[in-house]
Amino acid sequence: MKTIFKKLDIPIVTYCFFLLSFLCGYFKNVIFIFLIVLFHELGHVIITHLFHYKIIKVELYPFGGITRIDKPINSSINKEILIASAGVIFQALLFLFLFLFQACFIPRDYELFQFYNLNIMLFNLVPIIPLDGSVLLHAILEKFFSFEKALKYYQIFSLLFLWGFVILNIFIFQNYFICVVLSWQFILLKRQEKYLIHRFYLERYLKYFPYQKIENEHHENYHVLKKNRRHFFYSEGKYKNEHEILSNMFDFPFNIW
Repeated sequence: MKTIFKKLDIPIVTYCFFLLSFLCGYFKNVIFIFLIVLFHELGHVIITHLFHYKIIKVELYPFGGITRIDKPINSSINKEILIASAGVIFQALLFLFLFLFQACFIPRDYELFQFYNLNIMLFNLVPIIPLDGSVLLHAILEKFFSFEKALKYYQIFSLLFLWGFVILNIFIFQNYFICVVLSWQFILLKRQEKYLIHRFYLERYLKYFPYQKIENEHHENYHVLKKNRRHFFYSEGKYKNEHEILSNMFDFPFNIW
């Protein structure tokens, strides 16, 4: 537990926001939201710890948090789904707990806390990068498509929902700060796209992942590689494993040493 607290990161912008909210009379509202975000990220942390992945740090902002995890891109899709779902599941448990013991709380504070909890929970299920809903969508896409195609479709769906969210906020909600943050996160992922693709193939080349499902391909094309699948390629009357195909990408034709 001490290790987790050491990795807790509260940026200066969060402290500034607390100060401004206190001066403007909204301190209780911000504290409620911050506690919900903290509980949400706790769900990610606990499930991540159970899967023995390394937590880099947990960043807490006034209206959201990010748990940064060091894990292989080729990690289990089902584990990805559980980690992404953990925050919302913990919020649902918190909602149920408060509902059962609502008599112990001040009615006005109870209603306000539950209102924020429900809205944050639903908002996190929207498939916009980097919200949990987008991670869940990405994991589901990876079950059916190659890594490259799943990444492409993931970005397309996220961009469509982001456009819809921005339009709603221009005409109705006017949460421009959240629009800017989500747009910036999408840009960051787009800039990392080539790195993610090369890392995916490099992991498959350097490490052995105990996948049980096997797919046979009729063409030597590493772009069809899927997560949670081991691929074999039929060429020149014999089968080649994916490592042999990827060696054309990563092996040097001469000894650099």
